[in-house]
Amino acid sequence: MTFRKKRLPMGCGTSNSQGGIIGMHAYSILDVREVKNVGMDFFRDKLAQGTLGNVSGFTELDGTVRLLRIRNPHGKSEWKGDFSDKSPIWQKLMENRSNGGADSSGVFDLTAPKSPELKRTMKDDGVFWIDYDSFLMGFHNVDVVLAFEGNHAKSFGSNFAAKSSTHRCTRAFELSVVPRQPGEDSTNDKVEVYVMGIQKTRRGATHGRSDRKKSYKASDLGILVGECNNAEGPVQLDSVDGYFFGLTRNGHIRLVLDRSQNKRLIVMPLSFGHPAATDEERSFVVRFCADSPLLVSELAEPPKMNMAIQKYIFGDKIHSFGHFGTSFHRGSQGKNTVLMEAKNDYSFLFKVVQVECMSGGGGTVLLYLLVNDELYSQMSVKQDISFSVEINCRGMVTRTATGLQQHETVSKGEKFKAAWRRFSLSFTSETRSRLLAAVVQGGQDFQLGSIKVEPISKNADSLGPMNKFISLDQVDTSSKSDKYTRYDEFGVFSSVATNSTLIAKMNKTRGFVMEDQELALALQKSKQDFDSKTPIDLCDDDHNDDKSSLDAAIMASIMEQEKTHTSRKKKDTYDEELEKAIALSLQNK
Repeated sequence: MTFRKKRLPMGCGTSNSQGGIIGMHAYSILDVREVKNVGMDFFRDKLAQGTLGNVSGFTELDGTVRLLRIRNPHGKSEWKGDFSDKSPIWQKLMENRSNGGADSSGVFDLTAPKSPELKRTMKDDGVFWIDYDSFLMGFHNVDVVLAFEGNHAKSFGSNFAAKSSTHRCTRAFELSVVPRQPGEDSTNDKVEVYVMGIQKTRRGATHGRSDRKKSYKASDLGILVGECNNAEGPVQLDSVDGYFFGLTRNGHIRLVLDRSQNKRLIVMPLSFGHPAATDEERSFVVRFCADSPLLVSELAEPPKMNMAIQKYIFGDKIHSFGHFGTSFHRGSQGKNTVLMEAKNDYSFLFKVVQVECMSGGGGTVLLYLLVNDELYSQMSVKQDISFSVEINCRGMVTRTATGLQQHETVSKGEKFKAAWRRFSLSFTSETRSRLLAAVVQGGQDFQLGSIKVEPISKNADSLGPMNKFISLDQVDTSSKSDKYTRYDEFGVFSSVATNSTLIAKMNKTRGFVMEDQELALALQKSKQDFDSKTPIDLCDDDHNDDKSSLDAAIMASIMEQEKTHTSRKKKDTYDEELEKAIALSLQNK
């Protein structure tokens, strides 16, 4: 109904043949209608059969019949079920429809073949009406042409980064609303925008296109969108959202700008792989299409992508970003899983986080190191955060700050299937938060296996609960240098400061995966129960003072249980002996 209101061309396709509908065939959607104020008696048969709304989800409670007018481009062969040209259900619909208080101009004779509301041709010309539930069962997909009235569209040339470059975003664009134009709908305060990334193909090579002679292989493509509250001046991203499309030739996202809010949106296309057999400039097109006039301009240089990636992974999402209106359900991306964590009783020192962007054919997984700068700076000794990463996958490549990584072939795949690869990475002397690696789709057949993170401990004799995660050297922290601080050299993989707000947000999860929230709450409650008990002195005077309070509480509980068990055992033995003595005395009497 939204697309119809905006007069956007729509089409649909089938998978199987049924009820007069031809399988594996394309149709056009001519009209979409809702017939309201329909009485309950109209739905009686389907209610008795239990089939009403079990496909679309709509029930009789709203008293609405939803219809679509479809056309077979062959000009013949029509739907033969309910609401076809000669279906008796039209008469039943009219008998159960009331004006509901509306004026007479809103009521039409739905049984008439040439009704101005629901016109029927009454001949086999390929044009027919079909109800929404039957439409969902008979048709496989819906396509919408984003050709808004007024043709508010603009294309910009862009380029993929060089194969060895760490700056994976070469161009960025700024979107902002413009004052309402003459003749524009005054009630519409929203501007709907679709952003598309379009890559080259060989199409046109047979017709003399010299630039299409090569067999093009698409690159992985993602689009990040940042929200900027300041209307003027340098770009300061407050929140970042986005979507990764994998090796799709074209992918698009939907944005909504509010005229009442003075915000700018920054569009940042990025890629972690590289295209094959393309032109020297590695070019692709970024296209903007809106339902109202829009101001789009290219920035002099992209924002700092290391900060954008951190905000995308851990920051708040953009409410104006979504996939409503796309031609297929993409699914959600950006799920975080903590692979390894070092923490104390109150906060964490660091987390290694896996960011899942595989749904909807995204084909991208990010590995991020999040360091608690505040806790790290307060430590009296220098602590090198060191660990190794093992990635098992098929048909995927891995990029780090040093470029594309080499892999070993674990096992060869079956015919026409990619072989299993293993990437072995090592990260030593890390000190600040940064993107560690990006694992992206490298071919049409791909699959992510397991990602394992193991600590690298240089000093196994080091004391403290974090010794298995970090290496300790007795050196002043002031002399510690960050080797990834240079953005010009390391680009999106360079380090970035972690603010206190993000630390507080991450401390709430205590390092657990989202699915394990119940376990996290249970363990937290268990810790509170231990802490609330009266402490028991288990240690000698010369015991180390740095013993964890939680460990002490657990040991206290164990020993207390053993003491209670021993006491009960002694009492049971005493009772048995007492009973024997009483029985013996009775026998003597």
